[in-house]
Amino acid sequence: MSGRAAGAEHLATALRAGVGSFVTVRGPMGSGKSELLRGVAAQAGGVVVLRASGDPAERGWDYGVVEQLRPVPDGFVVVLVDDLQWADPSSVRWLIGLASRALVVAALREGEPGAGALPGSVVRLPALPSVVWSARRVAECMRRQPESVRDVARAVAVLGRHAEVELVSALTGLDEGVCGSAVRTLRALGFVTAQGRPQFVAQAVADAVVLESADDCHRAAAVLLHERGRPVAHVADHLVASGAPLDEWAVEVLREAARTGPNAVTYLRRAVVGPGRAATLVDLAVAECGTNTLLALQHLCYAVELLPAGRARAEAVLKIPVTALGTALPLVRDVLDDVGRDVREPDLVVRLEARARYAGHTDPSELVDATARLKAVGPDSDAERELLAVLAHSATLQARTPAHEIAALAEHLLARSPTAEMTRLLVKVLCAADSPPAAVTDGLVAAHVGDLAEARRLTARALDGPVGQDALLDLAAVALKLQDEQLCARLLAAVPSEVDNPGTAAALDLVRGADAAARGDSPGGLRLLLDAGARLDRLGWRNVVLFPWRTAAARLHQQLGNVDAARILAEENLERALEWGAPAGIGRARRVLGGLTDGAESLDLLQSAMDALSQSANRVELARTHLTLGLRLRERSGPAAAAHLQACHDIALTCGDHRLARQAATHLRGDVRRADLTRTERKVVALAAQGRSNQEIAEALSVGTRTVEKHLTNSYRKLGVVSRADLASAFNHPF
Repeated sequence: MSGRAAGAEHLATALRAGVGSFVTVRGPMGSGKSELLRGVAAQAGGVVVLRASGDPAERGWDYGVVEQLRPVPDGFVVVLVDDLQWADPSSVRWLIGLASRALVVAALREGEPGAGALPGSVVRLPALPSVVWSARRVAECMRRQPESVRDVARAVAVLGRHAEVELVSALTGLDEGVCGSAVRTLRALGFVTAQGRPQFVAQAVADAVVLESADDCHRAAAVLLHERGRPVAHVADHLVASGAPLDEWAVEVLREAARTGPNAVTYLRRAVVGPGRAATLVDLAVAECGTNTLLALQHLCYAVELLPAGRARAEAVLKIPVTALGTALPLVRDVLDDVGRDVREPDLVVRLEARARYAGHTDPSELVDATARLKAVGPDSDAERELLAVLAHSATLQARTPAHEIAALAEHLLARSPTAEMTRLLVKVLCAADSPPAAVTDGLVAAHVGDLAEARRLTARALDGPVGQDALLDLAAVALKLQDEQLCARLLAAVPSEVDNPGTAAALDLVRGADAAARGDSPGGLRLLLDAGARLDRLGWRNVVLFPWRTAAARLHQQLGNVDAARILAEENLERALEWGAPAGIGRARRVLGGLTDGAESLDLLQSAMDALSQSANRVELARTHLTLGLRLRERSGPAAAAHLQACHDIALTCGDHRLARQAATHLRGDVRRADLTRTERKVVALAAQGRSNQEIAEALSVGTRTVEKHLTNSYRKLGVVSRADLASAFNHPF
């Protein structure tokens, strides 16, 4: 059937039928095939939609398109494949078989090699009347055509309105039958008019066809520059611009340029179609780890299949950063199992184990096993130290081994000049154990010790460039410590639509929850924190220093008037903090629980928090505890309260936490900053200070409880208090 409307209706009918079928959408370049596929996806409703596209550079990769679709869930699904003319034959056969239980809609560009007949129904689309032609796409299309089609196209472009078949034949040296066949191909592509003397449909197309010979020019330039010893990047740029086949020297130039320049992925994607494909695929996988880990691992899989079993495969896997193996976990484990089966050299076995252990860091049972394995490995070789760093990281996430033991091991490993990657893991371990290394420049270290300006600077610099998924977890940990709304917003804006590592995804949701609460949405923030925290618990990630979600959620429960729920979370958090043993975690846990308790018990908890934090490197947490204790002491001992508030103010200023310093200064002056409260906030605070519940306040002011919650959250921040119990004192006390 022909026409856009008829085609859309046909596809809608096939979708509603819910049974397997194969539909081909055919048309020239610029006919709206991709848009029609997007329309099918929009109408799919609750049906799973899988997408893939062909690529001319991957036609020789068996099941290349299929790899984009797997895994395919059971039952009826919709599969949308763009540019099927470039798919490998194995993928095409697989898609035809899948059509027995799926609606497979495949778009093909007419006139391209590979756009032959296929089973099922066909939707034919004419060219759109107002196509904006891309010279690059036209030129790329022409490169894939037989030489006779290219010669005829150039002749038609040169002859213009005089492009009679006889003249075209004379100019190209081809007989009229071959010329006629070439013209039919150009018409199928949508480049020339459908009737009469062949004419290009737009001048832009004719210009692009003439420029198609630029391939030869770029290749000649690459050869000349290479022979004259010019920089490899200059040579590589010409090789990328040329679609000509690559010789061995050209592949080596591209790989060398990738090692020394910023455009590594571009150079290696061009080189991968030349000789030595396996080695180039490994280099490409390494280059892609920083921006697209999943694609990097797929390319590593292709490389492993091309390499001989044993050492060669192991060395290829070992070039991939350990932390890149925390995504696409089933794929990673399959590769590691396959490669490790044929490796016998002890160091290679240990280094492969390190990667397998890291790939298992989101499996609770493997975390338990990793903690046990930690005691059986000695730090005698580089390979064993690498494994120990990974095991220490796993033990830190689980937080069942005492922090001081893990810290001692990490400090020993850090002193042995580990790789930059292992250093990052060990820094995270030491910060979680409250023993941050003084000699390392790192955002997490700066945030932990209270150098907030440096932490912000380093985090902002990291966010200025591409952020790989392996870096997101560290940045999330820093964001949770800094509580900086602008940095949180930048971090969340840098997060890809899908995060493959479930632990990293949960940590980022903690950031979203904290950010929502900071913007006044306490209920929404609480929901995010509780959901993300439950997911972390299921993964076995129990570390209260890295992931302080229970204390944050407890404070939000408290603000919303759910004191019992807040105490349960705070007590659970203290139990875990004591098990891990890091002073920063214990101090924070006792501070939050002390804020939920009244009388002497509250003061005892807060004083014990001070005692723990006196042994901690976390100076901001110490300042917060001074503030909480100072507020609690105001009714009992004015001088003691003032001393704690002054200590909070001084420490906060030194750390660069100006918001905390302002809160302390507010209470030191005895100024509750009523001028900052809106009229409605003053009414809400006054009623809350009298002991009214949120529901009672809502009824008294004829507003909803969500409105009351929002006003209270804003008032807590402005008044510098952390609990409802302190609200009356902050609002009424003459300090």
